[in-house]
Amino acid sequence: MKLNYKRTFLIGFAFFGILLLWQVYDSWCPTFLTDIFARRFYGMSSADLKASDPNHILHVQWIVGIIMACDNLAALILLPLFGRLSDRTHTKIGKRMPYILVGTFVSAVAFPFIPLFFHNNNIAGMVAMMAIVLIFMMMYRNPAVALMPDITPMRAKANGSINIMGYIGGAFATVLGLFLVLSNYINAPDHERNLWVIELPFIIASVLMVISALVLFATIKENK
Repeated sequence: MKLNYKRTFLIGFAFFGILLLWQVYDSWCPTFLTDIFARRFYGMSSADLKASDPNHILHVQWIVGIIMACDNLAALILLPLFGRLSDRTHTKIGKRMPYILVGTFVSAVAFPFIPLFFHNNNIAGMVAMMAIVLIFMMMYRNPAVALMPDITPMRAKANGSINIMGYIGGAFATVLGLFLVLSNYINAPDHERNLWVIELPFIIASVLMVISALVLFATIKENK
């Protein structure tokens, strides 16, 4: 048997979307939360609070750490749940593809609202959007991981190929951070904060996620 590299790399678009979104999420959202809680609790930006009282910024970061850890707690419940559901699903487009498509599109729509609510100092809206992205990415993740071994006999070699695609997605998010520097927004006075500095990485990630899901859907006929 020979590995079908073309098909394997096409399957890898699912991993491209996963790591792209999580890299943006993990790089930007902790700073958003730190800044917005610093404003809510102490009436100043995170940069000003850190300079004036290190103990207070540590208190804020402790709360942020708890919120950011919720994705790991949710994974304990949601990943097995959606994995089991996808195993029992049978549709015209396959058992994994419905979860990949729904998870991708809902996450992609909700994702750009995170920086928008942050910019408007809306904690409830921002945390709600983060929760929606978290839940639907969990819906996406297990079926996307299962798709490769479902249709690929040479799984060890295929795993290396799809991981390459995933890390390309993560690297792309890192490049976005080099050009759209978050600290330029956080350290700027309120009236000089440019929303597009923080909005563009999320919009670009969402668009690329949708494109990767459409490429996957158009090229991989799961049932066949």
